[in-house]
Amino acid sequence: MKLPILVYHKIDRIPPGSRYPKNYVTPEQFEAQLAFLARRGYASITFADYLAYRRGERLLPPRAIIITFDDGYRSNRTIALPLLRQYGFGATIFLVTAQLGKTNAWDRDELQEPLLDAADIRSMQAEGRGGGGGIDFGSHTATHARLTRLGSVDALRELRSSREQLGALLGKPVTVVCYPYGDYNRATLQLARDAGYEAGVIIRRRMNSDATDPLELRRIPITCLTSPGRFAWDLFRLRWFHGS
Repeated sequence: MKLPILVYHKIDRIPPGSRYPKNYVTPEQFEAQLAFLARRGYASITFADYLAYRRGERLLPPRAIIITFDDGYRSNRTIALPLLRQYGFGATIFLVTAQLGKTNAWDRDELQEPLLDAADIRSMQAEGRGGGGGIDFGSHTATHARLTRLGSVDALRELRSSREQLGALLGKPVTVVCYPYGDYNRATLQLARDAGYEAGVIIRRRMNSDATDPLELRRIPITCLTSPGRFAWDLFRLRWFHGS
């Protein structure tokens, strides 16, 4: 099957002075995209669902989709979550563990915005699990460092410490990692395996097939520049695109 995974960052108005406005999708854009998915019969699944499918342990709906958010901004809870619930979708949020309850300090030249804290995360986890408005969480490493620029010991520490801290916070193993900046190489994939992850996500405008490496799952980036036509066209075109 072909599985689309979408990646968002911030669902909010673009504030004056933002250096990276493409990281924003307005609430109106996001709602229109969710409404489109609902009309077309898409059903959100979790990474656990997908990994079980890959192991031959379960079936997936014909139009399965995974919705993800990078970094864990507080607006994911205050703005995105109510809209997800309204349209019956779940999502996975990738968290930077050293910054929980702080701001996006890794973007030193960008406006600083609040991130989810431990109480937010526990509350969102308790409000529902899996699809139908439930929220799952994954690792975005400890400090949002570029893993390819670190030595293997430091990169493994970023991956492993984040997984352990999130596992303790959530009360269950964390199995999915998002490589910061979409920056990774073959060594990164092996370090992710060594750290105990079963899946990892990158940014690439492709869908995933049954042959895609679970530690190299492609995600379609959605930005403030993604028009309704482009959103619909990508989901149609990429379903029939057989390139690597």
